[in-house]
Parts: sequence; structure tokens; C-alpha cells
Amino acid sequence: MKVAILGAQNPMYFRKWMQNQLIEKGYEAEIVNMESRNFIDFSEKLIDFDAVITCGEKIPEEAVEILAKGKIKLISRWGVGTDEIDKKAAARCGIAVCNAAGSFSLCVAELALIMMLNLLREIPARDKSVRNNDWSWFFEGRISHQLEGKTVGLVGFGDIAKALARMLLGFDCEVIAYDKYWDAESALRLNVRQESPEYICSNSDIISIHLPATEETINMFNMDYFKKMKSSAFLINTARGSLIVEEDLAMALSNGVIAGAGLDVFRKEPPDPDNPLLKLDNVIVLPHSGAASWEGLEKSSAMAVANIDDFFNGRDMKTILNGVVNKF
Repeated sequence: MKVAILGAQNPMYFRKWMQNQLIEKGYEAEIVNMESRNFIDFSEKLIDFDAVITCGEKIPEEAVEILAKGKIKLISRWGVGTDEIDKKAAARCGIAVCNAAGSFSLCVAELALIMMLNLLREIPARDKSVRNNDWSWFFEGRISHQLEGKTVGLVGFGDIAKALARMLLGFDCEVIAYDKYWDAESALRLNVRQESPEYICSNSDIISIHLPATEETINMFNMDYFKKMKSSAFLINTARGSLIVEEDLAMALSNGVIAGAGLDVFRKEPPDPDNPLLKLDNVIVLPHSGAASWEGLEKSSAMAVANIDDFFNGRDMKTILNGVVNKF
């Protein structure tokens, strides 16, 4: 079996590690460097492979159909998000799609928590003031807030949100959440109360987004939504940039509609230099780095390899996302 390893943005160390692991298991594994992240630009080069490990490359229907002309039977996503892959087209063409579910849950949850704490305690601004020889924050009455006892709303209650809820237990927060597919057992164990999206919007001190990008969720967080939030509330997004209407968020933050935001993702990455969100002091902006922990990268790499091996050896797989069954 021949496997192509993509992901120019994935550190070479981990790509080589996956290559070596696959070779040890008897596969022919090749690191394929592509200039573009759009599969249409290079799909023809991959049709002689049996499987491909991807890392965020865009695989629309047209690219899937090109792959289907060749030997490809599995697209193994290094990482979790697969909204860039047309999974229905892949299923129609008999190509399975899987991911490394859960591999980044802890590190992304940690980042969401870090941004909450930084916003509440105004860490970026206070750090900047000290570097500018300004020691006046406390003495001028500019006092921040702590996380303890706050109401935290989780919009989406998947693996990352559950990991975050577990961390918030130590802060004695009231955690409320919504998910289309509610996990009552985990909610009970983590002391999370199920509420409607509308209730979460208007009653949370902090809202943390944990949704995939779908037709239902894209642009969900817009000015209408922000106006229903508490004016003292913070918004955290470690999910997908397309969920937020950025122009509306910038306006809401500039006019005191909400207090602040922590963003690890943008609609366009990297964002344009003139993006108004980059110019606001009440926003923490990060370079889509929630998964950028050594431990998370190790887990994802190991799972991407295990998925390949399980698929081609006919083992049961919980990570198949489009219903295509391995027949090997």
C-alpha cells in the first residue's frame, strides 16, 4: 500500500515520524510537498496512492472525483476539522474519510481557558503598560475580574468543550452548554447544564465557541447575536473563523456592545493587515495555534498512522466520518 503524506504547515519532524512509522508497518510512504492547499491543483499527482494523510488541504467535489479515478481509498485527516473535505462526494466515490478525533482536545481547551483568564485579568494590556514604564493600573482603580464563579456558555459540547468544562470545574464556574446531539452522561459527570442557544447568549459571562462550520453555523455570531449578549461578556473562538461575522464583531467591540474577544481563528488566514480586529486592544488574536502543542501533535500523528493501518487491515474504526466501510 502506498501512502502520501501532505501538510506543508505540519512540522517536517512529524511528517517524517509518520513516514517512518508507516514504513515500519510495511507501507510505502512518501512525503509529498505541494505549493497549494487546494487539491484541484495537484489531485492528478496522487491517483497512484492508496491513501493520503492531509492537513487542512481543501478537497472539494471536483478533486474527490479526480482521486476516485485512481487507487485512493482513504483520506486520513491529520487533525480534527474536516469541513474542507467534501465527505458526501467522497462517500459517493467509495473513498473513506477519517480524522484524528480527540487528539487536540486538551491543548485547544487549554488555549480557550488561557484566553478567558487573559481577557478577564487584562494580561496583554497590563504587560504592555509595564514594558512602557506605566505602573498605574492598580493605583488608578483599573481593577480586573477573576474567573471563579462566572457563567461560561459552551456553544457546542464535543470533545474540546468537554475538556474545557472539566478544567472549569476547578474555578467553580457555572457551565452551561448547547449541542444538537446532547451527551447527557458527560454533562452530568462534568456538572454542565443544558440550555438553549438563546439562553446561553444572554446569560453567559463568557461564551466559548466549539462548533463545526456548516450551513447552519456559518455567520451565526453576528451583530444580532452580540446585541443579546451581556455588555460585560467575552467571546472566545477556537473553532472556525467563518462562524463569526468579523465586521460585526469589530463594531461590537469598538462600541462596547461586548467587552472583549479571544480569537485563534479568522475567516481568512492569515488575516489581512487592515482587518479591524487587529487594531483593537480588547481582542486577543492568535495564529490558529490551539493545536500547536508538542503533545497534541504527537497524538494526532500517531492517530493518523493508526487510522491508515486499521483501515487497510479491516479493523473497526470509530473515526470514519462518511460511512464508507473498510473492506480489506
